[in-house]
Amino acid sequence: MTSNALKRSSILIITVLVAMVGLAIAQSPRTASTQRQASSAEGPKVIAIKFHADWCGYCKAMGPVFEEMQAKYDQQPVLYVRLDLTREAGRRQAQYMAHALGMGDDIWSEYGGKTGFVLLVDGTTGEVIEKLTHDQSLKAMGASLREAVRNAS
Repeated sequence: MTSNALKRSSILIITVLVAMVGLAIAQSPRTASTQRQASSAEGPKVIAIKFHADWCGYCKAMGPVFEEMQAKYDQQPVLYVRLDLTREAGRRQAQYMAHALGMGDDIWSEYGGKTGFVLLVDGTTGEVIEKLTHDQSLKAMGASLREAVRNAS
C-alpha cells in the first residue's frame, strides 16, 4: 500500500469513528437535568404577544396587567413580546417580528392592524390559542396562560 493510500485510509477510518462516537452521544439516554436543559433551550411553549399602540386606551389599561402577568408567571416557558403599532415604522418592525415568531400571513392579516389585546400563540405550531382582552383580570389571564402552557405542543 502506498503512502497516499495509507493516509486516505487512515482519514476515512478516523472520520467513521468520529461519526460513530457522535451518533452514540446523540442516542445516549438523558438524565432529568439534561432533559430540562434541552427543553428550556428548545424555546417557549407559548408566546404572549401584546398588540400595542400608545394612543390606544385599552393598551394603556392592559399595560400594567401585561407587565404584572409577565412578572408573576416568569417561571412559565413563555416568551413575552410587545408589538408596537403606534407609528408606521413600528408597524413594519412588528410585522417582521410577527413573521420571525412564526405567525403566518393569515394571523397577521387578522390581528396586525388591531391593538389592545394579547394573543397567546403556541410556540411550536404558531397557532393562536387564545385572545386576552382588557375585560379580563390578571387572575383570569394567568389561568388562561397556565392552561395554554399545559396544552401547547
